[in-house]
Amino acid sequence: MANPTDKAILFDASKCTGCRACQVACKNWNQRGYTETHNEGTYENPRQLTAQCWMRILFNEPEERPKSDDEIYWYFTKYQCMHCTDATCVKVCPSGATKKHKVTDGDSEAYVVKTDPKQCIGCNYCVATCPFQACRYDEKEKGVFRCVLCLDRISQDPAAFPTPEQASPDLEKNAKDPYPTRNRPACVQTCTSGALSFGTREEMLAKAKERVEFLKKEKGKEKARVYGEDELGGLHYIYVLEDSPDKYGLPEKPTVPAGVTIWETLIKPGAPWGGLALVGLVAAAGVGYVINKRNEGLERQAKGGGE
Repeated sequence: MANPTDKAILFDASKCTGCRACQVACKNWNQRGYTETHNEGTYENPRQLTAQCWMRILFNEPEERPKSDDEIYWYFTKYQCMHCTDATCVKVCPSGATKKHKVTDGDSEAYVVKTDPKQCIGCNYCVATCPFQACRYDEKEKGVFRCVLCLDRISQDPAAFPTPEQASPDLEKNAKDPYPTRNRPACVQTCTSGALSFGTREEMLAKAKERVEFLKKEKGKEKARVYGEDELGGLHYIYVLEDSPDKYGLPEKPTVPAGVTIWETLIKPGAPWGGLALVGLVAAAGVGYVINKRNEGLERQAKGGGE
């Protein structure tokens, strides 16, 4: 299970206005390029995560709207890598490119998941097996990219922040504080509605549970719940939802496919029982099946637009 002192982001869907400032801030801080898209009758843009767009806001419009609303109604979802404790992408990576990184030197363990493009061999196993389909491979940069929880910001890496000599004169002139707040991810720093918070998992879970109780008692949201506390060993994105996860485009019970577990134990380079050839073939077939099925799903999504 995740450590209580691990860093985590809380997304309170009941406070989100769908402004997408977090989406812009993420792209701006990580210096990602644009993706040409076309209007397909939705406010979502782009329609899928890409190597250039590491997070996006989903506009989930329910078939049956809550009684208090008689016009347009959305369940907003902040969608990106969840930084799972039981991370499938780390399990399947054969080159060791995808790892869990420490936030500070004092951490005994850390669960910020990040892929090193220099080590990535382009197998796309992580892309194919991720329960949240949150990784994307870039052909030009030859690497897998996803939300990294602004590791440079939360670890207060001096190299990540401009010195006064490097800062834009216009930025310094037009802003009260021209330098980023060092201990919060860019998305959290820019959220104006209070939907995003950052701190330890212990703090974020306590805040989430308190909010859920408020929604149930004061707002009559009987189905309000916390998402991310136990899923896949504990996610490092905690969600406050007003309804069931499927309404938000989230899997009810995300799991690591059995084929992936066998692959990690028997086939993956360096696996403790890698010499068991027969079992290995079965494992390879199992993970191959999972990957093929996931790739089919990704192809269908790609045809739906947004790249």
